[in-house]
Amino acid sequence: MKVLITGATGGLGRELASQYAMAGHDLCLVARDKYKLNDINSKLSSQCKISIMTIAANLQDPEELNKVVSQASSWDDGIDILINCAALFNVESITEVGIDDFDSCFNLNVRAPYFLSISLQKKGNLKQIINIGSSSAYAGFKDTTLYCASKHALLGLSRSLFEEYRDTGTRVFFIAPGSIQTPMGEKVPNQDYSTFIDPKELAEYIYSTTNRDSNMIIQEVRVNRYNVQ
Repeated sequence: MKVLITGATGGLGRELASQYAMAGHDLCLVARDKYKLNDINSKLSSQCKISIMTIAANLQDPEELNKVVSQASSWDDGIDILINCAALFNVESITEVGIDDFDSCFNLNVRAPYFLSISLQKKGNLKQIINIGSSSAYAGFKDTTLYCASKHALLGLSRSLFEEYRDTGTRVFFIAPGSIQTPMGEKVPNQDYSTFIDPKELAEYIYSTTNRDSNMIIQEVRVNRYNVQ
């Protein structure tokens, strides 16, 4: 099966790409930095006998979103699994947030997953949509208001898509981890980074949790840190 992963050059995105590659899945990797994409492509191609497509794109831009859909859906029979992993994490006081900050956050964290999900599902081959949420989808935190609001929106989107596509054969998952040991996680204020979730372990869990095709589905998962300050 072919797996499209957004945010593929990030900490969790890289681990997800590696996890699915090791399992023998072909990959469509999407991120902004073409050099980092080429690096991941080179490393995974040397380790696994799979096909890899890379698409350098700014998912905040509607034209770039269309480019991703066009290129990915034209690859043989199209995409089987979509993993919406790309996200923008804003750390700033609510008094400092402007309309441009709002647009940037929601365009990447909500609009991109929405557009990719409905566009690729219309192609008729999409079997899974995996939205990477956050513990912030269930709570609110000071200085990360935009991020929390966007993850609440992504949770609502995921729940609605689950109902929309229940009879189509497209399964929708929402995975909500706590803070992860990634470059994004390093921005989390006033927390002990050493207690954060290992991205490799999380990627393994996401793969095992969603790799089922029976009457059972684990629709929504919260993955927490054991020690939280």
